[in-house]
Amino acid sequence: MNKWSLETLLELDPQEFENLLAHLFRKMEYIVEETQYSRDGGIDLIIRIEKFGLSHSWIVQAKRYSQPVGVKDVREYSSLKYRDSVDGVIIVTTSTFTKDGYEEAEQHNVKLIEGNLIIEMLNHYVPEVWTSSSETKEPRTNNDKEEAGTILKQGEEILLVEPVSMGKEKFSMMITNRNIYFNRETNRLFSRKKQVEIHIEIKEIIGLHREQNIFFLLSGKKKIDVYPISPKKMIKLQEAMASLRPAYVRGEHLILSTRKESLITALTSKRLIKIDVNSGKSDEISMGDIVGVKYNASLFKKNKIQVIESSNGMKKHSIEVNDGRLWKHEIEQLVRTS
Repeated sequence: MNKWSLETLLELDPQEFENLLAHLFRKMEYIVEETQYSRDGGIDLIIRIEKFGLSHSWIVQAKRYSQPVGVKDVREYSSLKYRDSVDGVIIVTTSTFTKDGYEEAEQHNVKLIEGNLIIEMLNHYVPEVWTSSSETKEPRTNNDKEEAGTILKQGEEILLVEPVSMGKEKFSMMITNRNIYFNRETNRLFSRKKQVEIHIEIKEIIGLHREQNIFFLLSGKKKIDVYPISPKKMIKLQEAMASLRPAYVRGEHLILSTRKESLITALTSKRLIKIDVNSGKSDEISMGDIVGVKYNASLFKKNKIQVIESSNGMKKHSIEVNDGRLWKHEIEQLVRTS
């Protein structure tokens, strides 16, 4: 049976150390809230225990250090309890604390757990070294509103979690009523870590260009980004995205789209834009700058339109589309109402 040691803890990266502490406190029957890594405002964990109508909550700050933690760090983290209305602060380190650090902690109800003590706690509550191959799974409570390391806001509900691919990259796509998250799972030496790689607010979605086994999600404000998504279950994903349409169609939204190889041509309620999916480069024309659209119904030009732009002199753009007559009609309607 592998036992925990200080050397083992120092092999973890800071986030893995936080994940391990969360696992430990859950084993100790605490309710654990993990903050989103790198956006925690100085807080790593919030732990709470509720017994017989009594509730106590503590902020936990993890310091994977090899050098002693001094008075400066203790003073900095002691102030968090006033900001977050908890009962106190716990600082956990893989090293030790200085004499001044202990004195500062006594004045502010800060509990200090140094390396040797955390090793004893781990060997008692988590007797085997916790690795990514372990079959033990962390218990989840009804109060956990978390999926793949993502903390959901109050009122935010998960609609669908679906494995998808974007090119050669694989993600877990989580759709909520407010956001879309693309989470990636990576295996580390002592933990399996899931983290958010891409975050899109629903209100920033412009629309979807759909094809047989792939769809392209367009989102953004000034700059439009395109995400080529290949789901395992296209119908479920389409249904979830369709349910979100009323939430984003109030802003800029997609009217028509077509694709040829890596180039997507999109007509939105505000602009006509060509985007190269591979490079991300784009060329756009605002609806307010369009003064004319021509369509030639001849056999060889029926899928092309000519858009006349008045910005910085008169410019003519030849654009290949899938139905020239339809595109001309829609552009004219948007220009009249812009």
